[in-house]
Amino acid sequence: KDSSPGRLPSYASAIEPLEALTAWIITQLKSSNPSTVGTSVPSLMALMGATEGRQIFAASGGIKYLSRQLRQREKKQSPSPTASGSERKVNSSVQQLYELAFCLWCLTYELNDSADVRADFAKDGLPVMALVELVSSAPREKVVRVALAALRNLATCSADVHPEPGAPRIDSKVFLGEMIACGLMKAIGLLRERQFTDPDIVDDVDTLYKLLQDNFKEMTRWEVYQNEVETGQ
Repeated sequence: KDSSPGRLPSYASAIEPLEALTAWIITQLKSSNPSTVGTSVPSLMALMGATEGRQIFAASGGIKYLSRQLRQREKKQSPSPTASGSERKVNSSVQQLYELAFCLWCLTYELNDSADVRADFAKDGLPVMALVELVSSAPREKVVRVALAALRNLATCSADVHPEPGAPRIDSKVFLGEMIACGLMKAIGLLRERQFTDPDIVDDVDTLYKLLQDNFKEMTRWEVYQNEVETGQ
């Protein structure tokens, strides 16, 4: 038996504990209590630091629950707190919103290599809807930045890694259609009028604007209507 202190554990030996951790995180994400969700966020962010962790989380249905949490948290934001206690609570909520959006952004880096991840992001239009709502409500610049970065990855992903034969092809065109149906073109138009100091935001806004405009020109009236119906707009 090799007991060398420099020997690293194999990935196979870490699968079971990673799966157990992921199952616990998803259980917390199913809660409507921000405090319960908050207990899982540090572990979730750590999990997002490795491809293996992101893949296990996605395979466990995590994208759906993460997207639901983003929508719930965004809707509970208070636009004008009147007391210092309320201010602290809102700041805490915005931080959690940022951390959840950050995790969803991390997951978009698996799009090009996994047909299953693309399918999960396309399911019910929920992830795109959550991200577009974040951009539209603009709770804080750092939240907008990470939401835009995630949308850009969705808008530029490819389907070179194909699903099983006969399965629908899901690529950037699918996600751009969802973004248009959710009203991202209007939100991006408004963002273009703002003065951002972060060059990444400016670049993402300009890139998404061009991609959305080009895709909209190619879509028929029926495709626009169909996307709106499917996303509930």
